[in-house]
Amino acid sequence: MPDLLIEIGCEELPASACREALEQTPLLATSFGERVGLDLSAGHTWVSPRRIAFAAFDIPEVVAGAARSARGPAAQAGFDADGTPTKAAIGFARGQGVAVDELVTREVDGRAFIFAEHPAVSRPVDELVPALAGEILNGLRFSKNMRWGDGLGLRFSRPVRWVVVKLGEATIPVDLHGLPNGDVSQGHRFLGAPATIARAGAYRDALREVCVVVDQNERRERIVTQLDEAARNLGGTWSDPGGKLEEVLHLVEWPSVLSGTIGERFRSLPQLVLVTAMQSHQRYFPVEVAGALAGFLAVSNGDPAHADVITRGNEGVLNARLQDAAFSFERDRAAGLTALDARLDDIIFHAKLGSLASKRERLVATVTDLTVAAAVSEPDRKAAEVAARLAKVDQGAVLVAEFSDLQGHVAAEYARLEGHPEAVCRAIESQFLPEGPDSALPESVPGALVALAEKIDNLVGAFAIGEAPTGSKDPYGLRRAASGLVRIILARGWNVDLAVTLGDAHDRFAAQGADLSLDRDGTTVAVTTFVADRLAHALGLAGVDAEASAAAEGAQLGSLPATAELARFIQDHRSRDAFQASWTASTRVSRLVAKAPDGATYTPAGDSGEDALAAAIAASRPGVESARAGRNPAAALDALAPLTAAIDQFFVDVMVNADDPAARSRRYGLLGEARDIFALLCDFSAITQGGSGR
Repeated sequence: MPDLLIEIGCEELPASACREALEQTPLLATSFGERVGLDLSAGHTWVSPRRIAFAAFDIPEVVAGAARSARGPAAQAGFDADGTPTKAAIGFARGQGVAVDELVTREVDGRAFIFAEHPAVSRPVDELVPALAGEILNGLRFSKNMRWGDGLGLRFSRPVRWVVVKLGEATIPVDLHGLPNGDVSQGHRFLGAPATIARAGAYRDALREVCVVVDQNERRERIVTQLDEAARNLGGTWSDPGGKLEEVLHLVEWPSVLSGTIGERFRSLPQLVLVTAMQSHQRYFPVEVAGALAGFLAVSNGDPAHADVITRGNEGVLNARLQDAAFSFERDRAAGLTALDARLDDIIFHAKLGSLASKRERLVATVTDLTVAAAVSEPDRKAAEVAARLAKVDQGAVLVAEFSDLQGHVAAEYARLEGHPEAVCRAIESQFLPEGPDSALPESVPGALVALAEKIDNLVGAFAIGEAPTGSKDPYGLRRAASGLVRIILARGWNVDLAVTLGDAHDRFAAQGADLSLDRDGTTVAVTTFVADRLAHALGLAGVDAEASAAAEGAQLGSLPATAELARFIQDHRSRDAFQASWTASTRVSRLVAKAPDGATYTPAGDSGEDALAAAIAASRPGVESARAGRNPAAALDALAPLTAAIDQFFVDVMVNADDPAARSRRYGLLGEARDIFALLCDFSAITQGGSGR
């Protein structure tokens, strides 16, 4: 039961390519193994900047093949009346690698087909390993590739330099694009040397001897341990607010952690600027001591013996970045908020949607509308309106031009420095929240209002100019915006009439002279449908299936919290007798009404069967309407029970498709009224299988 190793050595891979290799390599190996009868599902993938390795332990020396049958054309197409093989049979046999007289005929579902029988063939695993190596090398797909190898036939993220394939102690030769192969790997570019891999199971130990930690999990553990120790030595704690550890993990093969300091003259910069300069540009980890930023930690791939030199270089690069930041910060502070705000007139938000100054005015107006719809307090309203007016002020700031990741945060910091209340500043900082499906929501009411206004403006603007997401393309992050809008409104429980809010936002674009492709109604329908899809997705994650979400959306309640509550109610009650009875009645009625003659209306005519249903409709309507207004779907379902029974009796007593056109029109009109009552609860037509949904 030997061990297997396949190593692809290359020039330094970017971190993104390392992550892609980690994801794809085990899938490629497992898929190959399934085809040849070799279980590689327990294999290991190790990736470092200069290598991609796949290892599997205790694999069989011989792979037992499985007999298989290949079905060909129908027998009548493969043989003529005399039993002579046709071109179809001859071609099938050739393609399967068997003689024509070895073909057999079997029946499948009452029809005769030609089959080629392939007996089980066992193969030594060493015969399969070269093909597995080729499967991995040729199968990896990176977001950015180079052409490499003999004839430039290999597409890879970086030039491939060597291949090592070991099966136990045996070195397996491979012929892959003319690449060097054997039992020699390469160590760390500066600290290591060539390493002979004596046997597959000794691979990781052999590379440690030449200063390579090939196992990314071991590298992560080493990095974190060293970061913890270095921070303790400084008397503080390290943090990774930008999530840079996963990137750094794939930039080093022999990690060592260094500690550095920040120039004293830069300590007056906002802490967020310092942290951003450390993380976004240099991938350093800030260290706080007693709540204050005291320095940074860096993960080096260099020689620890020269740590002092490397540290001075890291400090010099960071200080150069901070010098630029300090210069920009002082220029912005000297200008002040008023001057920065005035620059928005000359900054284009979108060629068809006007300037950032126009966007600022729309945000303020939308926030005002939302404060009314959400019935927030007067202090929250004032804070939200001021925050909306200042939200984009940093787009004219030099510091944001230098550090684009800080937009919103810089505006908040400058507002704070000019004495604005903390509620306003925090709301400004919250305008882009949530940034992802699991990220934090705005903590304050003003922050939630400003964040909603930002998302509504972006959604309405993009849809109105015909730039909605298509397929996988979403350059403006509108799916994220719609998901964030849903999360905020559901978390706050605000009964905002989304259609009205979106329509009013569209009117503001139109009033400013934006170059719009869709009118108010078209934009509102498109955006509400888009948001409904995001609501259904959020509910799906909470266990509410698509049918229940669609049925609730069809009720057109206008309020996202009310729609979500109704969807959960439908999910919980759809299999119960009362719901199924209403579903059945509504379905029967809707199917008939779909065939109603034009202009079908009900007027009383003294028909006892019609009068009974009309009375049930009149009796049910107030209860259903009241329950709908009170967001009480259980009460609405109870109010529908008499109507459901009346419909069942109506179909017993009355012939809907009467010969008399007047009677037929009355009865279809009456059923149309009943259908509308059911629709007040939900869209029953979105639910299948009698309401079971299973």
